[in-house]
Amino acid sequence: MSNVVKLPDTGSYNTIEIEEAPSEFPIPHEGCYYGIAGRFAFEACQQSEADPIGVLIHLLTWAGAYFGNKAVLRLGDVEAPPRLFSVTASSAGGGKGTAAAPVRKLMLDYVGVQLRKMGLPLALYRDGPMSSGEGLAWAVRDPADTDDEDGNPTDKGVTDKRLMILEEEFAAVLQAARREGNTVSAAIRRFWDTGNFSPLTKNNRVTVTDAHVCFVGHITYEELVKRLEQSEYATALASRILWICVRRPKIVAIPESIPVVKMLHYADAVAKAVQFSSDVNELSLSPESLELWSTLALSLAKVNSPMSERSRVQVLRLACIFALLDCEEQVAPQHLQAATHIWDYCLGSVAYIFEGEQNEDEGKIMAALRKHGKLTTTQIRVNVFQQNIKSAAMNTLLKSLETQGRVKRTVKQRSDGRSGKPATFFELVKN
Repeated sequence: MSNVVKLPDTGSYNTIEIEEAPSEFPIPHEGCYYGIAGRFAFEACQQSEADPIGVLIHLLTWAGAYFGNKAVLRLGDVEAPPRLFSVTASSAGGGKGTAAAPVRKLMLDYVGVQLRKMGLPLALYRDGPMSSGEGLAWAVRDPADTDDEDGNPTDKGVTDKRLMILEEEFAAVLQAARREGNTVSAAIRRFWDTGNFSPLTKNNRVTVTDAHVCFVGHITYEELVKRLEQSEYATALASRILWICVRRPKIVAIPESIPVVKMLHYADAVAKAVQFSSDVNELSLSPESLELWSTLALSLAKVNSPMSERSRVQVLRLACIFALLDCEEQVAPQHLQAATHIWDYCLGSVAYIFEGEQNEDEGKIMAALRKHGKLTTTQIRVNVFQQNIKSAAMNTLLKSLETQGRVKRTVKQRSDGRSGKPATFFELVKN
């Protein structure tokens, strides 16, 4: 793709050519497929058109929902519960549902039976839609703060607040979030952060504390870029989600399910991990993992992408789930490595989905600053975009670049003695 940017230079216009090659479809590292989850992902795809990485992320998210938030990985003041929000993206008919099918069957038809035999409660499961924050809150609500005539709460609420949602129309969630007054985006953010949510509604007020909500969403590339572009909530919401590209890796004329004997084997392993997690109060990094994390954390923090703002917490959450599936209280190096490989795939997916759509205007700004060193906001709006951009949209781009650590701003008071606002300059951050 070639973009032409015209800029003033001592009264004349220069042309800057920006050559941008489209990102390639990401290839998952084999290290993603660690342990029982990785083996199941490959097994499920032997005689199926499902993408192993899609199966894997469905299983990790679903297992995390069953583990609940009792077994939390703590590192200083950072808490990483086994709680994931994931979205699989593909072209229309690209295999999102195919990747979900074996995991739904495993968790609902097999793991559920095993847990009942073990006397363990099942996590709640819903198909969606996640159309409002109030609807999400109702599914994991606290007891009502009003009593009936016998002194009991008028609504007993939900005791077990583990909830897994398979949202096959995630585009509708993004569309709902853009409607004025809709709280679904705020609810998703708060459920990811703390599990607490108390929407300020006039009627039917619902309070939620210590909930453990996980979900996997499905969406096409076209819908995702259309619904998420330039949205005010996009960065805050998107950085809490693991974005996973999936596709049909092969054509299978007569697909086959995993044999029952093998499904029972996997179900037994997952059920034992759920039982183990119910007896664990806290996870920790092993001494070897602490040494590895000191290096990983620094490299993760240096990634320049608005969607990687929570990269370190995301990796720790994934590592927590891998450790619990191994029935381990300490997160080992192999758990961190598998989690990091998945995160790398998420970054590759983000680049593949969003790079051409979201970074084109950012690229124009970067090229202009690279050429001219320092520009005011007015110069950027007039000369880079020929005034064909709203001030709010341009400010969002500049804030995004600042957040990524790619540009910095300086404010300079006017030197001509005239009144007015000081000039704001932007320039590249020198590494």
